[in-house]
Amino acid sequence: MPDMNEVERVAEAARDALTDEMVGRLTGAVGGGLTLIDQIDRAGLGKAIPAIAEMVNNGDLERLVHLARVYGSAQDALTDEMVGRLTEAVGGGLTLVDQVNRAGLEKAIPAIAEMVNNGDLERLVHLARVYGSAQDALTDEMVGRLAETVGEGLSLLDRFSRGGAIRLVEMLERLETSGALERTAKVLPQLVERLGMLEDMLHCVEEAAKEKAPPPAGGIGGLWALMKDPDNQESLRFLISVGKKLRTRCAA
Repeated sequence: MPDMNEVERVAEAARDALTDEMVGRLTGAVGGGLTLIDQIDRAGLGKAIPAIAEMVNNGDLERLVHLARVYGSAQDALTDEMVGRLTEAVGGGLTLVDQVNRAGLEKAIPAIAEMVNNGDLERLVHLARVYGSAQDALTDEMVGRLAETVGEGLSLLDRFSRGGAIRLVEMLERLETSGALERTAKVLPQLVERLGMLEDMLHCVEEAAKEKAPPPAGGIGGLWALMKDPDNQESLRFLISVGKKLRTRCAA
């Protein structure tokens, strides 16, 4: 163990080796250290030492250092123009969030989520694209013709409504309810076919009315002369057959 004389000689040698500049730096370092210790003590940072030690042990402090380096590199890489655009983007985003909040659009988020899940939102997007494509493809002339067609259609619908279309619809509803409409639909083809026959019959009546026949002679001789004609006999037979059919149908 060195004696006190040796310690004193070492201290004396160290004191002789120190220059004024070294003494000033040492004094400044010691003063700064004491000031730092005082600030740490006043701020209560001593309580943070266990947490810092834990971060050192699990590597969180190293990750924070890397994160700070990345942030510093990004900050150095940003130009004034990039900072301006970023600030403008952030400001626009905050304004949009404020407008959404004021308009109460957060209530629509569940409905939008449901539309996303069932595919309705995608269909709406496709419909909007189709509408946009159609709008781009329309010329002024096509738009004019389309507007004219729509106007004529609305005018026709208005005249149809004023002309009693509502009563016609109500009548058709009653016919449908009673079953008469279905029966009419079944009989209609036969009725169209019979209308041809009715037209032919009326045409024959009209020609017969226009025909100028000689006046009858009268008496039994005239009737006998009329009945001797085969055409007259065939006509009479036809009328008798029609009368029988009419009587049978009326009796049924």
